[in-house]
Formats: sequence, C-alpha cells, structure tokens
Amino acid sequence: MMGLFSKKEKKLLLGLGEKNIRLYKEAVKDIEELYADMKQAYEEIDDVAEDFLKFTSTVASKLDGQERVKMESFVKKLAKAEKCARDAMRDVNDVLRSQKKRLKEAQREMI
Repeated sequence: MMGLFSKKEKKLLLGLGEKNIRLYKEAVKDIEELYADMKQAYEEIDDVAEDFLKFTSTVASKLDGQERVKMESFVKKLAKAEKCARDAMRDVNDVLRSQKKRLKEAQREMI
C-alpha cells in the first residue's frame, strides 16, 4: 500500500515544519525582548502620573485660575499617555502569549 506522500514530499513537509518552528521561536524571542524592554521602561515611569497628581494637589491652591486649568489639562494628558503605555504593555503581552501558543501548536504537529 502506497503512502499519501512520497519520501521527497515528506522531507519537504518536514523541512517546512522545522522552518516554521524556527521562525516562531525567533519571533517569540524578539517579542520577549521587546516586552522586557517595554516593561522595564514602564516600571521606571509607572508612578510618574500618580506622583504628579499628588504634587498638583499640593500646589493647586498656590496657582491662579488659568494656571490651575493648564495644570489640570496637563494631568489629563499625562494620564492618557500612561493609559496608552499600559495598554501597549498589555497588547505586546497578548501577542507574546499568542505566538507562544502558535509555536506549541506547530511543535505538536511535528510530532
């Protein structure tokens, strides 16, 4: 009884599978490095918005109305930037988790 694929086709499929796994591993490694760098940078500035908000509450009474409005506007913009950074961290972590899952699936298919 003949197999579904010839030896040459099986070898080709095996080679493609191995290349697929190698590429997934490289992608996972790159994303892990990116995530580690982002996490370190985020941890360094994580409490800046909160600290600035505390600072503004202590100096707000010393400012005139227009300066207070400008500072409140800046606080809102800073909070948006912090949320953007937090969301980016979450998104990169989601991509990393997804790539690891795909790598495991590809490795299981090779067995």
